Amino acid sequence: MQCKRLAASTLLMLCSASQVHASQLFPALTDKTFGVQVKIQNFTPADARQIKTAGFGFVRFGVWTENLDVSAYQKQISDAFAVAKAAGLPVLMTVRATEPLGKASELAAQGALFAKSVLALEQSYRTQLVAIEIWNEPDLDKYWPTGNFETTFVPFMSAMCHSLGSKAQTTPLIGFGFAKAPSAGSESTVALNRIVSEYPKCLSAISYHPYGLSAAQITTAQAFIQQNFHLPGVISEWGVSALGSNGGVDGQASKVGAFISDVEKLNIALTSLYEWKNSDSGGNDREKNFGLLTADGQPKPAETAVRTLLNAK
Repeated sequence: MQCKRLAASTLLMLCSASQVHASQLFPALTDKTFGVQVKIQNFTPADARQIKTAGFGFVRFGVWTENLDVSAYQKQISDAFAVAKAAGLPVLMTVRATEPLGKASELAAQGALFAKSVLALEQSYRTQLVAIEIWNEPDLDKYWPTGNFETTFVPFMSAMCHSLGSKAQTTPLIGFGFAKAPSAGSESTVALNRIVSEYPKCLSAISYHPYGLSAAQITTAQAFIQQNFHLPGVISEWGVSALGSNGGVDGQASKVGAFISDVEKLNIALTSLYEWKNSDSGGNDREKNFGLLTADGQPKPAETAVRTLLNAK
């Protein structure tokens, strides 16, 4: 009988059990499988110390490949890694491009070039990496500026996997940070079926962002991923904004606490919260208020809830 046909309690036990082995995937982590997202441009030693004290096991931040030849950007990256290292925090590094990848005929070449960037970053920072995550929310037009996801994503990612296949790589690779959990017939599932079947050793786990999903829905997503791709699911981004419609800062704290408690029961190997501090650069009030801290570094009730839960483990 398939997981989706079982009663909810049985589903939770069976599908949680299927994830237990996933804890072997990320040697850089011990028992602290929750991390938090930071921005390299304002990630300070004080932040890193507070993140460590709060009980997080790693930080997540993004690197954009088209800027890798800019010396100032190279320094931002190296400085962020240095700050994390000083606090004893390994890094989940999400790598993507922010500009269109070109015409259909150029996608394979672009995938190979992207693989070279990934490999170079891995060689520079491998001792600090939890994993390298390939892309962020490519199933949203905003983060897949090439467009036509259905026809452009697979050629590009297949070329990347092909190019990485013969290279020395010790860091786990996860992908592709989908905005929506893969499900039957979804664009992400169609793409993953092709990529994973052709390159079964390319990815160590499937990453997604279960914003707004209940514990039961996350359980179902985990089971679907394991059954269909024979890989564990991991959560590389989840958060809740402290908007009045969510109950303000106290509502945010309650929802974050419930999420951590729910996810701990599922034995998910890696979960990253969004985000450490509020973002003044956010495009609207919702985007500006996901932080566990205010933009100027004052703890919100959500930070207290996180610290209490994670340090109780």
